[in-house]
Amino acid sequence: MATLEVRWCGSYIAAMSSSEFPRVGNMPWLDFVNTQPVRDGKSVELLTGFDALVRWLQEGGLLGGEDAKAALARWNGTREGRQALREARVLRAALRSGAERLAAGRGADDRMVRAINRVLAFRPAYARLMRSGGGYVSRPEPLSASALHLLVPVAESAAWLLEHGEPELVGRCEGNGCVLLFYDTTRNHSRRWCSMDACGSRAKAMAWYHRSRA
Repeated sequence: MATLEVRWCGSYIAAMSSSEFPRVGNMPWLDFVNTQPVRDGKSVELLTGFDALVRWLQEGGLLGGEDAKAALARWNGTREGRQALREARVLRAALRSGAERLAAGRGADDRMVRAINRVLAFRPAYARLMRSGGGYVSRPEPLSASALHLLVPVAESAAWLLEHGEPELVGRCEGNGCVLLFYDTTRNHSRRWCSMDACGSRAKAMAWYHRSRA
């Protein structure tokens, strides 16, 4: 089987809002953190199995359709697939810890950095020289295919933010009981809600109710 290609790029575009997964983070790693939201006051696990992890990656544009099918055929229901799911949840917990710190105006913690580096190491690669137009480029070539490779683009997304992005723009929804996080790309960096159709709309309705009562 060909080596699976998973990818992350700075031009990440969130999937359609009809997805079962929240797509409000503006960055893959924050959408990954948001796969454990709170609904009706209770934490909800959206990565219910390896198949859900693959579906999340595919919907977010981090895994192609054919590669998603290949991953499910090879690893769904296997020990390696279950291990990848466990590692995904460990990574998510560490990324949430770091994201919460960033949203509170503090720096990322060592736990987040260690988790990122751990996952980046899941995909050992060598530099392969290839033709590109009239010249050459060197690109990383994975040494083997593994279910753990699927998590690499999530770690790369978080690493990109810490290295090239603006960590201070990570925010947390101000909605009552909401735990969703996002990267604030609004012009004046004044975003307050995970979505204006959800928490933003409820906040406006509540404000209107209090004004009308007054």
